[in-house]
Order: sequence, then structure tokens, then C-alpha cells
Amino acid sequence: MTDPLGYPPRTRRTRALPLVAGIALALAADAVALSGVPSLVTAWSGPSVTETMSPSTGTASPARTTALPTPTASKSKPTGAQTSGPVKVSDAVKRGIVLIDASLDSSATSAGTGMVLTASGEVLTNYHVVRSSTSITVTIAADGRKYAAKLVGRDATRDVALLQLQEAPTLKTVKTDADPVELDDPVVAAGNAGGQGYLTAFAGRIVGKDRSIRVRGASSSDPEENLVGLLETDAHAEPGDSGGPLFDAEYEVLGMTTAGTNSSSGGTAYAVPIATALDVVAKVRAGDETDGVVIGPKPSLGVLANDDESGSVKITKVLSGTAASRAGLKAGDFLTSIGGHAVPDLAALMATLDTLQPGQSVHLEWRTSAGLVKSADVVLDASKYN
Repeated sequence: MTDPLGYPPRTRRTRALPLVAGIALALAADAVALSGVPSLVTAWSGPSVTETMSPSTGTASPARTTALPTPTASKSKPTGAQTSGPVKVSDAVKRGIVLIDASLDSSATSAGTGMVLTASGEVLTNYHVVRSSTSITVTIAADGRKYAAKLVGRDATRDVALLQLQEAPTLKTVKTDADPVELDDPVVAAGNAGGQGYLTAFAGRIVGKDRSIRVRGASSSDPEENLVGLLETDAHAEPGDSGGPLFDAEYEVLGMTTAGTNSSSGGTAYAVPIATALDVVAKVRAGDETDGVVIGPKPSLGVLANDDESGSVKITKVLSGTAASRAGLKAGDFLTSIGGHAVPDLAALMATLDTLQPGQSVHLEWRTSAGLVKSADVVLDASKYN
């Protein structure tokens, strides 16, 4: 399957897909549980990121290699690795890397990758990997140990999330390198490609810096985000690699793989510079909720809903004891506004919820199935999941 978007234009304003692998199970199409910003994480909505992903199974086909120009970078290439194509997953690659499985109740799962930042179990990943989750399970790539994880803080505008593993012993961490990156520097991208449950790695080079792209999540209900200041590489990446490391020649992390495009002649992957990601982490640790950073659990509205042709969100179920039930919302109603923001679809609702906090009072407006216009002020609950 060829991505109809192909390579980004010269302006580098392109639309890419986050590299999160998802498997949709038994959940009604387009239905979401709006517990904070949860959504149905489907295999793919829209074009595929790579030609090697099998959406129905989450497995990967044989890897594709891409011919690269003669290297001219000042840094040496990673030891024992070629300048393009698959490379051996050595202990240096596995160190501090985790595989992430995020669940939406028992109905859907998504897979991604993460990086251990502290021995106590802080894990860095993309926010879109866990955005829709009701539970998160993290597997240590090096030895297979599994831990539950909680979302500590996030920045949707930079697609960065910080997780905390629960009851984890002393862990090995990744090494990071925030030094300036140069064009043609050799890199290795590693991740949980296809959600296969083990790491794969591919070599490539930096082919662009300070790129701007427009991305959307794996679900049609995920809001789009404009990401800026990204690194661009021709190292092969697949769904499931999101949140994984982009290594330099010394296997130190210089970026976090986030999104990709693909064409029949090759693909492009984009990574958040590690300095950008660590800036978000520092703000979360310091309790600094500025510049898009949100700390703590997600807010919960407490409804199941789907998009409606009328340009609103149709409520299909109101969970008991939730903000929505206290406001008086009922199944069959149409939510039109929250906190003064119009919600013409689920993506808009999720984007708005991303800006809100548990305990915050918001004004809801909706239309009943009989056509009556109603409104109420309600305090949002904290999600019991993340």
C-alpha cells in the first residue's frame, strides 16, 4: 500500500501518521469512552505509514531497505552497522528500551515504544501512544519483565508523555545526547515495529532538521496536531515504533521517533529532538504547567459517544456517577459545546479535554433528542485509569 501523501513537499508542511500500531477488537465503530481523552485505537484510519505493516494482525512483513548517498557526516557510523537497512538488535540497542501496550477497556489495544529515563522507572514516550488508554503495560525489552504504568504528565503540542512504572526495581536507563545534530549524521531507529513484541532496528541518516508536519492519531476521533522542530530521517520506521529511540553513532538517544510517511520509492520518519522531549519532562517534574504541559490524571466526562452528521457529538451512553450524569446528559443527546468550545466532532472534544483538568468546572451545552437546548456547569472527575 502506498501512502498517497508520498514525500513531503519542499515547504515541509506535510501530514504524517504517528507510528502507533493498533488492533481494533469488539467495539462499535467510531465509539469512544470519553474518560479524559480516550478514543478507540484502531489499526489504521486513513493511509498506512509503511508498506510493511499488516493492519489486521499487527505483524511486520520482511523489511525494506533504502539506498542512501555516500556518507559525509563527521560522526562515524554505529559500530557494526551499515548506513541503511536492518541492523542487529544488540545489548546497546535494548538498554533502557521498553515495549508499550495500551488498552481501551477490553475492546482495543495499541502498541508503541518507550525509553527509561530513571532507574526508578520514569519512561518517555509519545503522547499519542497512550492518549486513548485505560491501562498501560510496559515490557522491558532486554528481559521481558512487565510492569503497569501510569501517565504522569504530557504535552500534546509536542507529542511527549512521561510515564511512571509501578513497583519497578532499579532499571537500566537510556543515554541521551542533546548535542546539535547535523545533516547526514548516521542514526539507528529502534522500536516495537508492528506491535510484534520485540525490538527491530534500522540504520539511516539525518536528512532534515527543524521540520514541521501535521499528524493525526490512529483513530479518526484523534485530533490533529501540528508538530514543529522535528528531525527527519530516512531510517526505516513502522507503526509501533512511536516513542522509540533515534540513536546517534554512540547509541545515545538524540530523538524520539514520532511519525512517518511512505511512498513506493522509500519512506521518511520524523523524530522529536531529545532536548525538546526532556524539556517537557523537566516541566512535569517541576510541576510547571506552562507551554502546553499538563500534569496528573486526565479529566473524565463519563460518556460513550460518536460523531453525528448534524455537526455535534452524539451521546450513546452516560456512565453513572460521572460528570455527564450529574449534568443531566442522557443517551441520545447531542453535545455541542464544552468549556465554551464548540465540539462538532469527537476530535474537537478530545482536543478540548486535553486542555482541561480534573476538578475544573466547565460549562456544557447540548441538544436533546427532542430538540431542546440545555446547558449545565459541572466539575470534571479524574480518570480512574490514567
